[in-house]
Amino acid sequence: MHLHWLHHIVELMRAIRDAGIAGWGLFIGLYALCCLLFIPGSLLTIAAGAVYGFWGGIALVLAGNGLGSLGSLLVTRLLLRDWVARWVAKSLTLKALEKAVAEDDFRLVFLTRLSPVMPFSLINYSLGLTRISAWRFFAATELGAIPATFVYVYFGSLIGSLAEIGPELKEHRPMVWTLQGLGLAVAIGVTVYVTNLARAKVSKIIDEGTKEMSEET
Repeated sequence: MHLHWLHHIVELMRAIRDAGIAGWGLFIGLYALCCLLFIPGSLLTIAAGAVYGFWGGIALVLAGNGLGSLGSLLVTRLLLRDWVARWVAKSLTLKALEKAVAEDDFRLVFLTRLSPVMPFSLINYSLGLTRISAWRFFAATELGAIPATFVYVYFGSLIGSLAEIGPELKEHRPMVWTLQGLGLAVAIGVTVYVTNLARAKVSKIIDEGTKEMSEET
């Protein structure tokens, strides 16, 4: 099922790529829209690597992710503050996260990007209730998104290269492909390790926060 969707997304990405510079803006806008609408961007991230290559994919994905995340934050602050506040009030986890961000905003946002305890979009909207500046939020979001983006885009770039070579793969230096595969495995291993550390840290902070709020009530 995922491969079926990936095929269609890659075809869409190729059409966007053929639009030239306008296609860059279209991709960034599409990725940002996914962030706003709670649509996971993993397949789109892989497709970016397959179509635009490693560095191009990294740049476009981070731009789209940053724009979408910042957009969610501003939507809460400018349009939906009261509604989001009522929504967050029903979740001890979000309330604890909001309180923790108020005390150490940049580090907490960075950690939730490395390993979110909830969907990215949900956290983005809820953080609009905090006092973190838009630029600190943007910087922490982009830095925290780099490891996972690196892995997904790198994987996509390998898929794109294999698709272009096709049956002539054996003629294209198998040692190079072996090293690239090992590089991907190492990148995945490091990312998993880092995200697990971040998840444990964020979970501990939230558990402590929810315990304190429970005791207060």
